[in-house]
Amino acid sequence: MSTQTQAPQQVDVRELMGHTHVEPKRAERKLSIWEKMYLPEIFKGLVNTFKHMFKPSVTIDYIGPNSRPDQRHIPAVGYRGEHFLKVDEKDNIKCVACFMCSTACPAECITIVGEEAPADQFGAQRFKKPRVFEIDMLKCIYCGMCVEACPKDAIAMTTTYNQVHTKRSDAIFDLPHLLKNNDEFMKSLGLSRAGKDTAGKFPLSPDGFGPDKTHGLQDYRVGERQPGA
Repeated sequence: MSTQTQAPQQVDVRELMGHTHVEPKRAERKLSIWEKMYLPEIFKGLVNTFKHMFKPSVTIDYIGPNSRPDQRHIPAVGYRGEHFLKVDEKDNIKCVACFMCSTACPAECITIVGEEAPADQFGAQRFKKPRVFEIDMLKCIYCGMCVEACPKDAIAMTTTYNQVHTKRSDAIFDLPHLLKNNDEFMKSLGLSRAGKDTAGKFPLSPDGFGPDKTHGLQDYRVGERQPGA
């Protein structure tokens, strides 16, 4: 008695799952020569484009002079925009080149080169000032950690958010650019270059203290510079 090997019967998985009705495969429609050249679709796209050319614009000019007040973007309190470096009432930069901001920066976008601060300009309490201070805004993540880390309240952030650069070098904010941001931001707020209001307060500094205080906690170190320091 010979035994014949039977081929395993193919079972549709969809039938096992309860889907007894299986739709037959549809035949693929063949494209015509014109459809293969995509000319009808290109023509439809051009017609749609020309139709929209003669319709009123829906773009909102949210910062331009023609925008309405309800269209303009008003940054919230604490908005983190472009950076700026503060100056004191003697127009001296407050940064002491301590590298705290560049150390705390998670994006490593801050470059600082310090140099000795002239005693006749900055006083005996200042030993260093930045010769180079650059922020690569292409790397910056706007976290604000540089502002939190600064022990002299020398760096802060404006509410400027619309950055447009035509080349990469424009996104490198150097020392003059950061000081220019300070002047423009203070002027827009009606404050002096050092951040003082009409009442003699410094609203942008912690606790309202000015350049003679360090975060409103203690006075700057007072003393005479020693030889060789």
